[in-house]
Amino acid sequence: MPRRLRVRGGEPWTTHVSRARRRLAAGRPDDAAREYRRACRLADDRDADPKIRSALRQRLGLALLKAGRGQEALRAVTEACHLLDGDGTAVEQYALTLDTLGLVQRDLGLLAAAEESHRDALDGLRRAGSKEDIVRVAVNLAVAVKDRGRITEARGLLEEIEPMARHAGPQPLGHVLMTLGLIHELLNDPESAGRLAGEAAEAYRVAGDRESEAAATHNVGRALDAQGRYAEAMERFTHSLTINQEIGAELGVCDDLGAMASLLQLAGRHAEARRLHERALEIQRRAGYRRAVVATLSDLGLLARDEGDFSLARRRLREALEEAEALAEPHTVYEARVLLAELSMLEEDYEQARLLYLTAAEAIGDARRALLDEADAVAYFSESRLDALDMLVRLSLHLHDRTGALEWADAARGQEFVRRLALTHLPGPLGPPEAILAEETETRHRLRELEAALRGGGSTDAELPAAHQETLSRLRRLEDRLGEEAPEYVSMRRGERLGWNGIAALLAPAGRSRPHEEAELTDAPIVPAAGTGADGRPGETALGSPPTRLVLAEYYVTDHETYVFGVTAEAPEPQVVKVEVTRAELRELAAEARATLSRERAGLAGHLADERLVRLLSPVIAWAEPGDVVYLVPHDALHLLPLHAVPVGGEPLIDRNPIVLVPSASVLRYCQAKRKLRRRTALIVADPPSERPLAFAREQALAVSEEFGGQEVLAAAQASREALLGRLTDPGGVPDIIHFATHGLFDPEEPMRSGIELADGRLTAEDILGLRLDVDLVTLAACETGVSERRPGDELIGLTRALLYAGAPSALVALWRVDELSTSMLFGKFYAELRGGASKAEALRRAQLWPRPHDR
Repeated sequence: MPRRLRVRGGEPWTTHVSRARRRLAAGRPDDAAREYRRACRLADDRDADPKIRSALRQRLGLALLKAGRGQEALRAVTEACHLLDGDGTAVEQYALTLDTLGLVQRDLGLLAAAEESHRDALDGLRRAGSKEDIVRVAVNLAVAVKDRGRITEARGLLEEIEPMARHAGPQPLGHVLMTLGLIHELLNDPESAGRLAGEAAEAYRVAGDRESEAAATHNVGRALDAQGRYAEAMERFTHSLTINQEIGAELGVCDDLGAMASLLQLAGRHAEARRLHERALEIQRRAGYRRAVVATLSDLGLLARDEGDFSLARRRLREALEEAEALAEPHTVYEARVLLAELSMLEEDYEQARLLYLTAAEAIGDARRALLDEADAVAYFSESRLDALDMLVRLSLHLHDRTGALEWADAARGQEFVRRLALTHLPGPLGPPEAILAEETETRHRLRELEAALRGGGSTDAELPAAHQETLSRLRRLEDRLGEEAPEYVSMRRGERLGWNGIAALLAPAGRSRPHEEAELTDAPIVPAAGTGADGRPGETALGSPPTRLVLAEYYVTDHETYVFGVTAEAPEPQVVKVEVTRAELRELAAEARATLSRERAGLAGHLADERLVRLLSPVIAWAEPGDVVYLVPHDALHLLPLHAVPVGGEPLIDRNPIVLVPSASVLRYCQAKRKLRRRTALIVADPPSERPLAFAREQALAVSEEFGGQEVLAAAQASREALLGRLTDPGGVPDIIHFATHGLFDPEEPMRSGIELADGRLTAEDILGLRLDVDLVTLAACETGVSERRPGDELIGLTRALLYAGAPSALVALWRVDELSTSMLFGKFYAELRGGASKAEALRRAQLWPRPHDR
């Protein structure tokens, strides 16, 4: 989106400039480039002002770029920059020429160079440029940052510049809106992407910028394609193609042809699709338009594969991968490797497929690390961008590699959560010098400050990204030094995949490993449990009874079946059971259970007795003896079902075993590291003023307080956000246990706005993320506080996630609406058992079974 520079009339070269403009208007960029070359030679021969000679070369470069001659365009615009470099009287012109250079570099896949050119241009224009030019160059910088995978920074930069764009005119506003649309496209929000692109197209139409109008119209078509609205998408691509052909925008033409060919390919019209793809590829290669070359080669490879020509398909896909790796866009590299891996699977070359899936997973990990905002990261990773991990699970199972299958199944879930946990406060390991740990803590704090600045649009400042990279490098060097003495600590700090030995170690007897837990409390007759012993050893009471055996059952749901992995400390490898229950069936069961609970509770038992759920829980009975603590790791819709209450062997599972729910074995490792051995103090928050007062909340609060020897209670008007946050941010005043007897709310539209109702407003999951909870247990005796929104990659967003992220090693929360009286009775018994020495898991199990009408 460059601004053309003025060339004064009355000189010998102006005739050629006029001719060139007419050639461009007629859609003949090659002829225009010839005229501009003649103008350049005349200006050089007459030793014209360097500003004139530079402007002519910039125009030449733009014409060459439109003609698809990218390398020639790069040489022309580079010469234009050199002619002005160091000229203090041409600051604005030099900046605009640098901006054009960045555009050419970006089209050639030179992304780092493009970012540098746009950044330098923006710096110059801020000293001597118009608002319109500043907006234009800031948008170009945002695009370059986006293309390098730093989506959060790009979005922040655009949001920062948008107010200025709205005052600068329709064209600058169109630039901002179109680029924001591209950001939303990457974040898997095609509806917003299409809306923004449509608004941009209208802004460009008003401004008379037909080239940009065509680009925005093309982007509307892409958004419609992503929504499955193929006929409408084809209409938009056809309209964009018409404009691009009229104005001679050859790169725009090849984009439109490629998009139309993909739709024809989808419709099975292979011959037509191939013809359009090959026509587009010829233009793209001539222009050095690498990003488009990758897409077209990939489509041609898929065409050959679908027609059974695997040799041609492999050649095309190999070419696509080579271009993608040269381009160095993480998501482009990922998609190219996954396509090649899928072809290797069809050819039964499983070792090659495994290597390609592994490197694809690494590429997507690089993309994840570049996303500084958690919401962006979760949105970016659609299920299609997690295909590599899913296929590694399937491939391992196909090759009878149970250990590898479990490792990849665990790695495939909650990746962003694990990565965020790696950034939180962790107790320092014993052994390494305190000075190194102190420097690591300080460096990590500085890194968080820089990331916050970049999220807010700070990437316009060249020093911030550089400082961020340097701080990140310094942190990695410190971790390398710590790794020699504390390898497990460093592994957690880097969010590394938890292998088989690490998973098995979580279940080891006391003295070898001490797992902690996250748990969820529902209002079903039988509820899940959580706990380590009072002295910190898993399952062992303070009275010295033998340690309880621990069993982990991890689920992995696919479109066609569900796998159950069983792990015990003594087993040399995991057990694996395949159950013929599909993803669609489980989602239907979860929806039915939630609908039943929203109306009544009596019908829940019938849903839970469904034979498909019984079959999913049956392997647990085979692996766990009565009384063993069972860690259940749900997947997909299983997170929304009270698995502890499923009747297996004639009785609900929790009648037989204490149950702990965890998002993944990797998350369990972090909870273990943050374990606390104290249970002496408690803070109780109860019954803030409300239109729906809780009849038994104060009685519940007093009972809990008395159980802990008369602990502090914040009730009524004192149960406020201000009082609570003040108490929790007091370095010496954080209690061991926090108990909430309040209303709770889950917000399915914005899960991080879910929270606990207090006297002066809601304490949200977002608020909790900003806290440091140095506690042993948080109990939320409130409705639906444990419900989470499930996102691709098995990312759970809600209060429970926030509590663990803030540092709580265990949480007791409600999935459904709870009855006040029975909840108060349950917690009285739970805390009595806990104070008596029972583990959390066993204490909650006893509390759940205590009011039952039959003997135990």
